[in-house]
Amino acid sequence: MIRINLLPREEIVKRRTLHFPQVGNFAPLVLVAVALVTCGLVHQLQAKHIGSLEVTVAEEEAESRRLAPEIAKIKRLNQQRKDLNDRLDVITELDADRYFRVHLMDELNRSMPDNLWLTNFEENGDGSYAMEGVTFSNFLVSDFLQNVTNSPWFSSVNLLIAEKGDIGDVRVIKFKAQARTARPAAVTGLEG
Repeated sequence: MIRINLLPREEIVKRRTLHFPQVGNFAPLVLVAVALVTCGLVHQLQAKHIGSLEVTVAEEEAESRRLAPEIAKIKRLNQQRKDLNDRLDVITELDADRYFRVHLMDELNRSMPDNLWLTNFEENGDGSYAMEGVTFSNFLVSDFLQNVTNSPWFSSVNLLIAEKGDIGDVRVIKFKAQARTARPAAVTGLEG
């Protein structure tokens, strides 16, 4: 059967055909959707990770608050230990200097000739000592200073003053000298 359509062209019923859009038209939308889904997943993972970190931080802060008294006690004990060690160092230094001064006095005693007396021996504080004494002769002062100079315990011996004087009705030579101390290498390790 043949069909003839006598209707004008404008009124002819057009057949509708279904046209699918091309894949190229959807590609940007698909990429945007994938990016949004990826961002959403990353956000959820990061939020979960941040939440676990916040829980860990809260636990650590609670542990820190719990241990704060012990930490303060440890700091106090460390300070007390430091103070005690400082005191022990001072005592050790004084103890070593005590023996050093004994050696100095012994060396002075050995250096003094007969008929020479020391009236004063005092530390100046900078490793030097001032000595004052009396004798009957300049030769005895010279012998004394030579003996002190030859001692391993003294260095840089200088005569400051040698003058005539009187003690009662006896003529004497009064002298003042200064010497620096030295610690002999062989004795230094045996002092403490």
